[in-house]
Amino acid sequence: MKRIISSCIFYVLIVCAQQIAGQTVAISEFHYNPDSSLQSQDWVELHNYGGASIDISNWKLRDETPFNSFTFPGGTVLSAGEFLIAAQRTDTFAMVYPFVTNVVGPFEFGFDNTLGSVRLYDAGGSLIRAVNYVDSLPWPNGADGLGPTVEILDYEGDENDPANWIAGCVGGSPGEAYMPCDYAIVISEINYNSAADFNMKQWIELWNKSAGAIDISGWQFRDNNAANIFTIGAGNILNANERLVIADSLEAMGSFFPSVTNIIGEFNFGLSNNGDAVRLYDADLLLQYSVRYDDEFPWPTDADGAGFTIELYVEDGNPNVPSTWVAGCPHGSPGGEFILPCPDAIHDIEANENSIHAQPNPFSDMIVFLFDEKNVFDISALFILNITGEKIIDLPITNTISWNGKDADGNTVASGIYFLNVVDKTGNVFSEKVIKFNPY
Repeated sequence: MKRIISSCIFYVLIVCAQQIAGQTVAISEFHYNPDSSLQSQDWVELHNYGGASIDISNWKLRDETPFNSFTFPGGTVLSAGEFLIAAQRTDTFAMVYPFVTNVVGPFEFGFDNTLGSVRLYDAGGSLIRAVNYVDSLPWPNGADGLGPTVEILDYEGDENDPANWIAGCVGGSPGEAYMPCDYAIVISEINYNSAADFNMKQWIELWNKSAGAIDISGWQFRDNNAANIFTIGAGNILNANERLVIADSLEAMGSFFPSVTNIIGEFNFGLSNNGDAVRLYDADLLLQYSVRYDDEFPWPTDADGAGFTIELYVEDGNPNVPSTWVAGCPHGSPGGEFILPCPDAIHDIEANENSIHAQPNPFSDMIVFLFDEKNVFDISALFILNITGEKIIDLPITNTISWNGKDADGNTVASGIYFLNVVDKTGNVFSEKVIKFNPY
């Protein structure tokens, strides 16, 4: 009897150990609606983020329909830290990703392009993972047929929290860990909704951030609608670090920015004021860049008719992450580099760069302000301004002066440029520029 009980306990421990080990297999990336120029069909990436190998032989990959099922082949083992792709079509996947070899498949179903589920079951039928997604906000809508994949941020986080996922880079990162996007040509500025009193219409800015010249003749600029196309004419070569503006009204741009000559146009479609895609295709009609912006927080809201553009701030980041963009200077910087401080953006401030020090800067959660000895005493007021000069919050005058990136109502402010203003008891005003960076 003791031997039977011992055997049962040993079996239960084995099963429990297998189930616990299975919990370190994450659905780390999936592609449910690829761009038509990179049509790999659907695929799912698994990642073993644990410290031990896991045998996933006879595990099942399913969507929301139980009859749609793919069984992982016998002998499929995920080593610690390893990634594995399950591809709907292994042949088309290999055409798009010829250097990715850790692939199994094919499977006979596709994931829904509007709302669906990616589910993973172990060999015993226990549900290991289930991601229930939609193609609209708050889920990363930049992955819905626009090129990027859906990539997880925290393997151990809530897999059904949209904030735990981002639209990755064009084509994704199948079979390996996510890396920041490395685009040679980027969209560095977007003006989708001009102010009524400075109606420069709509335009985008291209920037060659690579080290060499790139011939962009025949490249296409599109929005969310594949039928809306502007083709760049012959002879357009962007040298390293050069920029080019594409406008829907050369007359309006010439009126407001007569000195800007690196400009072409006109495109005959409009970018939506409520959020849209901006995509670049090369002369072979292969997608090279894609961003899906929005007019609501956490995207910079001052660009929605308030006289600002959205400027790419994190040059080597992911353009589909809102915190890589800021509302730049009033009316933007078409055709040129975004440089701070903005001309005439802040008035009546006596700047003294050597008197105030902010650490860290840029910051995400908390920034601490340090003062030179001569400015520690006799402070009468401390407050934060946004780039338009609007007061965000008054700060208490204490021995340690800090700001948690929230406004007077306790709401986290958008990524962007802010100013700490210090008023001493003689009326002098000192200012320090700080940059708020919301990671995701």
